[in-house]
Amino acid sequence: MNRYLALLSPIALALALFATPIPAALADDPEGDVIRQGTADDEVIFTVAVESWVETTTATVRLAADLAVEAGGFGTARTELVATLKTLGAGAGWRIVDFSKGRDEAGFERWRVVAEARVPETTLSDLAARARAASKPGRALSVADIDYTPTLVEREAVINLLRGRVYSRVAEEIGTLDAVFSDRKFRVRLIDFTQDFQPQPRLMREGMVAMARSDGSQGAGGLAGAEKVHLVARVHLAARAAE
Repeated sequence: MNRYLALLSPIALALALFATPIPAALADDPEGDVIRQGTADDEVIFTVAVESWVETTTATVRLAADLAVEAGGFGTARTELVATLKTLGAGAGWRIVDFSKGRDEAGFERWRVVAEARVPETTLSDLAARARAASKPGRALSVADIDYTPTLVEREAVINLLRGRVYSRVAEEIGTLDAVFSDRKFRVRLIDFTQDFQPQPRLMREGMVAMARSDGSQGAGGLAGAEKVHLVARVHLAARAAE
């Protein structure tokens, strides 16, 4: 008899384990959410929205160079073009972003080269004129596009300031809750940020409109770019409820 009991003991133990109710903390409700056990947190959920302008004093400028060179002479023409670009745009770092090649009936190679740089707004008033002045037989320079969209660095600087305003607003809310509910101590559980940039054309500074109208360059249109950024934060505050 003892031998049979010894054999049944492991089986009985296993059955007992499987028969033990699953702890409520590990059980799921019918909708698949974890059921909280013990004293739940008191929660306060609210939204904070702030906004500001992202301004810029520079513009992304694209210069187009139309080159006519003899076969095999593009390397020399490109070197000369890069040297010329360095004289335009108050120390701007020009980079060639696109080029294409063709051939005319006279046997010359036709190249169109596009260079891009972030240029201070104060140097744009005579940029088109200086580009025309740098043209010569076999090379024509022109302003292809002017884009006043703020840079990533300028955007992030404003976002950081707006986040600081949100944090201050949350701190004020926590202070109010702690004062009203003196038996609680609220804390931040979650802050979820979403942001939105909305281009808002604004008038160019004095002299920019005249430049845009006189040289016929595309992309300026008499307006300088600025963006209004909206930062929305969904805030969860929590405090351990009294036992």
